[in-house]
Amino acid sequence: MSADFHFGRQFAGLSAGAAAVNLKALIDSVCWFMINMQTSKTSIRAYRLKSFLNAAFFDDQSPVPFDSQFIASEIGEAPEFVHRRLDRLFDAKMVDVEQGWLFPGESLIESHRRCFIDNEVDYLATENRFQIRTPYPLIRLSGNYAQLLRDRSQHATLSQVCVELALWETNCLRGRVGMTATEIGRRINLKKSTLSTCIQSMFKGEQLEINAHPWDERKTVLRLNSSHPAYREKYQILKAGLSVPQTETLLRQA
Repeated sequence: MSADFHFGRQFAGLSAGAAAVNLKALIDSVCWFMINMQTSKTSIRAYRLKSFLNAAFFDDQSPVPFDSQFIASEIGEAPEFVHRRLDRLFDAKMVDVEQGWLFPGESLIESHRRCFIDNEVDYLATENRFQIRTPYPLIRLSGNYAQLLRDRSQHATLSQVCVELALWETNCLRGRVGMTATEIGRRINLKKSTLSTCIQSMFKGEQLEINAHPWDERKTVLRLNSSHPAYREKYQILKAGLSVPQTETLLRQA
């Protein structure tokens, strides 16, 4: 892998250690929500809508207009899909509406707090109705990455997002060339059967390539396909999302 794909060498003003912490937080939180989603566990469509709302609530501390047309245009979905999903979020008391604006419900706030605590992700406690704030735009970054995968393939899943993020972590921040399937499954806490199906689909989509293990001929190593049309775009999304000047400042305030 060429030097420009090592985050630690390229981040202006952000140490490799901070980049590693931020990327770990991103992967751990996305995996946690993938495993704990009550419905559509692998659906990028559902995750994209939720990440759009949650980024506004917890990254930006801002309500969202209660307007299905507006939200649909922001995430590239049909208004009908957004309307159905919002109804489910209302029923689950995940979101509240007040004077034409959407706010997080207590159960949504608590699920994010639990996610961050379970994964040892630093967050800020706030005195407004959002109650918590992410240390950097973590949720928006995960949503943007998921959106890119979905734009490239209607068959992409949230599991694929987790696999790719794990490979970025090991390649760009640990200096290793790829991971075995067992290592990926362990990193993102995905069952072998689910991971196998996910990897097969990613091979068909040319997202992954396979190489011989450097010292164990019984094993093979998976890595991101650097020839894939979206490869550099994915890298740029992560690089821009992780190199946020306010990251360390916010963490110092915690």
